[in-house]
Amino acid sequence: MKCSNSLNVDIFRLTSVFCFFGACGGRILARPETITNAPAGEQVLFPIQYNGTDQYDVTFRLKFPVSFKIFTWKSEHPEKLHIVHPLYKHQVGIDRDFVMLNDVQVDDTGEYEIHIDYYGAELKNREESTFRMQVFEPVSQPVTVIHGNYVSSQNISLNCSVSNGTNVIIHWVKVSISGDHHEIYDGTVLVIDCVTEEEQYVYRCIAENPVSNATSNPVNIDLCDKTNHTGKRKHLMVLVSVVTFLILSIVPLRKLATVKEGQMAQNAIEQATTEATINQEMEGREVLRKISQQRRDTE
Repeated sequence: MKCSNSLNVDIFRLTSVFCFFGACGGRILARPETITNAPAGEQVLFPIQYNGTDQYDVTFRLKFPVSFKIFTWKSEHPEKLHIVHPLYKHQVGIDRDFVMLNDVQVDDTGEYEIHIDYYGAELKNREESTFRMQVFEPVSQPVTVIHGNYVSSQNISLNCSVSNGTNVIIHWVKVSISGDHHEIYDGTVLVIDCVTEEEQYVYRCIAENPVSNATSNPVNIDLCDKTNHTGKRKHLMVLVSVVTFLILSIVPLRKLATVKEGQMAQNAIEQATTEATINQEMEGREVLRKISQQRRDTE
């Protein structure tokens, strides 16, 4: 039995070395005291860090967000698992020196522990390894939508979205046709200013999370018709100039008309005053003439 256990230890160490360098056949290796990011649907391996030749028991537990035992495995009966939790009956297993968690889902995100208890002539302390695993749904290819056009608007909006994926971050990449210039913009919406755009660009939306990334099909926007917008602006400038000229012209004319009206009123007053004075003088002369005539008649 000791010889058999020694062989198991050697196989474990050799397998661990291969997995450390990524030779686990596409499966994901979790490492103690680190965070392991896994795509949903994949298989995650938790290494059993066994030392020595004594018999031992392995206990695999979920520690957080809730705490309970998932299963126990005994080295003296390696052909089966013991006390398997009903929720994990078809999801867990042991492959040589690894605990296997198959078809992981977003709900499997949490903190796990492996306990190793030894049984032999020499008393050994329990060994514990803690693993933190985060499971993400891979992102789907982004879908882009164009809002607006350069004929009716000076701005065009590009909208990007994905149908699948958790913890998705989206940004836009803007690359010139010549390849000499590129820019990155965060967010799902990118607004293009048609008036200030100087060169033809290709736009791509990129969606990513810790386990995947995907790129949209290229979005080509025709170089905006600056002539149309420039003509509109020139027309507006001419219209503003005409209106300003009219306003500036009307004000002096109104002032001039007001002055003329005042002068005419003043002239009318002066004429009326003059006529009244003449009338008074004529009436006075007529009175004096009548008085003189009476005196002559009396004599």
